[in-house]
Amino acid sequence: MDQSLQTPEQQAWLHKFLGYDFKIEYKPGKENQAADALSRMFALSWSEPHSLFLEELRNKLAANDHLKLLMIDCQNATADKHYTVREGLLYWKDRLVIPVEEALIQRILPEYHSSPIGGHAGITRTMARLKAQFYWPKMQEQVQEYVQNCVICQQAKVSNTLPSGLLQPLPIPQQVWKDIAMDFITGLPIVNGFSVIMVVVDRLTKYAHFLTLKAYYSSKTVAEAFMSNIVKLHGMPRSIVSDRDKVFTSAFWQHLFKLQGTTLAMSSAYHPQTDGQSEILNKCLEMYLRCFTYENPKGWVKALPWSEFWYNTAFHTSLGMTPFKALYGRDPPTLTRTQITSQDPMELRELLANRDSLLTKLKTNLFRAQQAMKAQADRKRQEVIMQVGDHVLVKLQPYRQQSAVLRKNKKLSMKYFGPFKIIAKIGSVAYKLDLPPSARIHSVFHVSQLKLFKGNVDEPYLPLPLTENGVQDDATWEDIEDIKSNYPSFNLEDKVDVKGEGNVMGDRTRAQHEPSYDVSCDDAGMNNQFPKNVDLGRGQRVRRPTWKLRD
Repeated sequence: MDQSLQTPEQQAWLHKFLGYDFKIEYKPGKENQAADALSRMFALSWSEPHSLFLEELRNKLAANDHLKLLMIDCQNATADKHYTVREGLLYWKDRLVIPVEEALIQRILPEYHSSPIGGHAGITRTMARLKAQFYWPKMQEQVQEYVQNCVICQQAKVSNTLPSGLLQPLPIPQQVWKDIAMDFITGLPIVNGFSVIMVVVDRLTKYAHFLTLKAYYSSKTVAEAFMSNIVKLHGMPRSIVSDRDKVFTSAFWQHLFKLQGTTLAMSSAYHPQTDGQSEILNKCLEMYLRCFTYENPKGWVKALPWSEFWYNTAFHTSLGMTPFKALYGRDPPTLTRTQITSQDPMELRELLANRDSLLTKLKTNLFRAQQAMKAQADRKRQEVIMQVGDHVLVKLQPYRQQSAVLRKNKKLSMKYFGPFKIIAKIGSVAYKLDLPPSARIHSVFHVSQLKLFKGNVDEPYLPLPLTENGVQDDATWEDIEDIKSNYPSFNLEDKVDVKGEGNVMGDRTRAQHEPSYDVSCDDAGMNNQFPKNVDLGRGQRVRRPTWKLRD
């Protein structure tokens, strides 16, 4: 009774206990066997679950004149033995008969397809699970329509059909070194600061040049190498086919060639096959370097000139000759002389006279090779024609912004995103989509990256994933406060705080906050506008206003 009383309830109980003579003693729990029973209310009752669905089904059966007569007929001896009535429910071959009621069927289908038990299975498996318990007319058609229109299935499942879109060869160039293709080979060992190979190939003669670049190349350094090694030898090209590398999509690169009157033909989003010439040449060059530098990988720089000579003097099936002969009109010189060559000027004049006929033969051979490749490729493809106004799903790799890498799992991300509306057809096999304003990716896609959407387009679509290492137009933004609160131990690199807060937001959100200072970052590096004494070291936080860094 030495315990202090804190609440009115304790005071009330003390007032009652004062009229009794008692002593409070502690009793161990294993000896106090009656305490558990005394603390429970003795109120037992039997409970049994009742299926509201079955009750509703009984009412629907009673209201259906045809099924009601069938249930009455089951009581006759001459009735169909496949039909039985149990507890007011009609069965056919021990399968519950469902009236053709849209509401009832739409309650059953999600439970046997979209639930964890259904597992978003295909038509055959979902049908087998339903047929084991239910029956209704046109069951197969309704199940097939429901499964095909399931949005989750369309977004999450891998397509097992042939790739969409027949092969569309690029037009054959009419002059040498007027239409070229470019690409980069990265990930090589660093030798004297070089770790990248810039591949430039003439699309007509297949003649190629291999240039070395520093590990951290920019559009400016690439343009300098291009002018110093390609333009000085062959002049400015008329068109350049490339992928969507950040160099080729930069404003500097596009403005430079726009002034020169050169057309930049970049591949559609997530479809590098557009520049198939560079891709196959990269594979060929990597094979050569692998064969001769596998024991000393850092010797690739010394082997690069030999690889260029080997490639340009090797026979090409599509050309019917070597790239060297296609460009210069004569056979390449051999390093080992086995025959005495003639110096007759007549032969030289004849060689020059046959130059035009050689180019004509070259174009004919290229056309035949293209048709053969198209016929072979189209065997494993299917032609899919979409119309403007159709809604499609987009196939993307679920890349994420690096600062939010812990938010999602790439393995379990959706395969398709959308649906999005087609607003224009570009060429024969590419389409432009009406992407939301928040989607900062290229809006033109090859048909192989698209899939026609089935179902109600008014339902909320799955937003596009965040991207990383893209150009400014492809950038996405994350609120740094959300990142810090969700991942307090995560080290954010290259982010700048605002008085300890550090918001990295989109333009609309940023406009609602204090004004920011834009710092231009040219391709060669940071310019002189960036404030002095600002430490951007790893893990450091700068107590400055918001800076927006632009590539």
